[in-house]
Amino acid sequence: MSPYNSPHPKRLIMSVGDSRVGKSTTIRLLIDLLYLEGKHIRAYDHDNRQKLEAYQSLIEVESLHFNESTDLVIEELVNNYDAIIVDMPGQHIDKICNYIDEVKLFKILEKVGWRLTFLHPISHRADCTVYLSELLAFALNQADYVIVKNQHFDVQFKTYQKLGHSQVMNLAGTEIVLKQLNKYSYEAIETVKKPYSQISHDINIFSVYRTYAYKWIKSFHQSILNNSLACQYLGLLHQPQQEPIYDDF
Repeated sequence: MSPYNSPHPKRLIMSVGDSRVGKSTTIRLLIDLLYLEGKHIRAYDHDNRQKLEAYQSLIEVESLHFNESTDLVIEELVNNYDAIIVDMPGQHIDKICNYIDEVKLFKILEKVGWRLTFLHPISHRADCTVYLSELLAFALNQADYVIVKNQHFDVQFKTYQKLGHSQVMNLAGTEIVLKQLNKYSYEAIETVKKPYSQISHDINIFSVYRTYAYKWIKSFHQSILNNSLACQYLGLLHQPQQEPIYDDF
């Protein structure tokens, strides 16, 4: 079958949404899962934030400035990647939509057998739902949507449930959960600047923090793997028969 008509297109995955809702954290966790599943991927980090710097030991990572070198991402679509991941800057939904429209990204992706997935973490803030609504109104069913409920901020997400949930479901979107990790464990794994999947053997981190982090990572990955739509939208295609192999204790 031609890749242009594939029922399982390759994925351009963009993290979008409000600032400080866990976009980079979510992207790093996703990179770990795709890498553990043997997927050939590369990633781009906007604005030289170097949030993905530690992952250069696993995959190709490049820094970009929005609207200056973003075309490099499009050029990579013809190469042999299973997925390309772009960690977009926060609060720039209007600029992201304008860029997609200007370069005719949806048409380009369709031509080369790819599809766009928006990975959208949310918090308790109303701004998250406002940005999400703008995105949904712009892209409609030309893209797929994975909403990440970041429980660091909330467990009920009342604003999203009232104003955003039905919109996402009407566009065949799906939801996954990022559980809360205590701040001491999170600060510890951020300090060592390693891929999350490699922290379980790092003796610079207290064993109790490593234990909490290990369970947190595995829980997020299972939230994806137990969701067939999330697997499809995030470049995993079908739900794997076996769990990914982690660096255990």
